[in-house]
Amino acid sequence: MLSRVLKKDKYVLIASAAILDLILVCVAWEWLISPLRPGGSWLVLKAVPLIVMLPGVWRANAYTMQWSSMAILLYTTEALTRITESGWNMWMAILELILSVTVFVALLMYLKPIKEAAKAKAKGESKH
Repeated sequence: MLSRVLKKDKYVLIASAAILDLILVCVAWEWLISPLRPGGSWLVLKAVPLIVMLPGVWRANAYTMQWSSMAILLYTTEALTRITESGWNMWMAILELILSVTVFVALLMYLKPIKEAAKAKAKGESKH
């Protein structure tokens, strides 16, 4: 099993690991560490889109990676907004920011050659 994991593209591994970590951070943040209300808040549901994108990113599905690269920016925006809070919220926002930017960059690095190949193919087809 480990050999199958090691054969995956490094950007797929990085993005998948960062998404998994981001899921854990979101759930822990809104349920245990610093919920808006004692006992947890409905903001824990912000992990659902991450759970939906994880299998597609792990399988290196280009379509999933494209929409995921846009969706992950919502987490970056939330982190930049909440980084001004105090206490645990600031530290969790910093962690969310680091992980969301890591996912974004890894997805773009994986998709770059795919996009270049698609552009070259389209350019070649337009000449005929």
